[in-house]
Amino acid sequence: MGDVKPRRPLIALLLSICPGLGQQYSGKLLRGIVAYISLVVISWLAAIAYMYTTSRMAGLLLLTVPFLGVAIIAIDAMICAKRQPPDYRLKWFNRGWIYVAVFAGLLVTVNPLMDYLVGKRIVRAFFVTSGSMYPSVYEHDLVVINKLTEPKRGDIVLIAFQKAKKENASKIIKDQILRRIIAEGGDTIEIKGKQVYLNGKLLDEPYASFGKTKSVNAFVSEDYHLPAKTVPPDAYFVLADAREFGFDSRMFGFIQKEEINGVAVKVFWSWNLDGNQFKWERTAINL
Repeated sequence: MGDVKPRRPLIALLLSICPGLGQQYSGKLLRGIVAYISLVVISWLAAIAYMYTTSRMAGLLLLTVPFLGVAIIAIDAMICAKRQPPDYRLKWFNRGWIYVAVFAGLLVTVNPLMDYLVGKRIVRAFFVTSGSMYPSVYEHDLVVINKLTEPKRGDIVLIAFQKAKKENASKIIKDQILRRIIAEGGDTIEIKGKQVYLNGKLLDEPYASFGKTKSVNAFVSEDYHLPAKTVPPDAYFVLADAREFGFDSRMFGFIQKEEINGVAVKVFWSWNLDGNQFKWERTAINL
């Protein structure tokens, strides 16, 4: 039998910084494991719902789900501790190294599994590190990528280049990039300076900006000309919204359908690096 040691609600609360450990401390190992798994699953479900909601208020409420979940688990841990008798005897799992082992085990199994099942197939977040899509997407935005929707003309998409193309671009980019689909398979695209023609008609582009960002990859002048080209089947012509960023289809050509990793649909939140603060006005906005 273990030593007699009463359970203290405050300690259970503090241990709940790692969700589920408060329950384990309070003598409820299985309850703690279920609480952790439930938190991860519910958080992913909230992310999926967030991806599809069109209301900013609903989106803001869904963003609070993980935090509310942690709070509920912490309160439950305190209640479990209070319900234990003063002569509570320590169980085999009431040891520091086992606390660490249980939480670490859940961390390296449940989280990667959910990321594999949901993050790689349904929804993921992407942190933007350049101003190439300004003014639609800001540098330091964290955007939501919908991996289920079929990309179409006008969408902002996440592009992961095929191996050969990525090797050719390795000195310019290190990872994936966001760009806007301007033309689809079968469309004819032509560029004359700042004007883009789609199927022979001048394209209205309220999202395009010229010379408003400081580009470190300004490979193409804003005054750019592209002769009329027809987009092949299952391919796309993409451009940066900030047109001084030349790393788009003007430079690397058409994007294949299999190179698109999803459509950017919303902003999770945005960080003002210079001001060291959140840009709350961009949180939960639709793209």
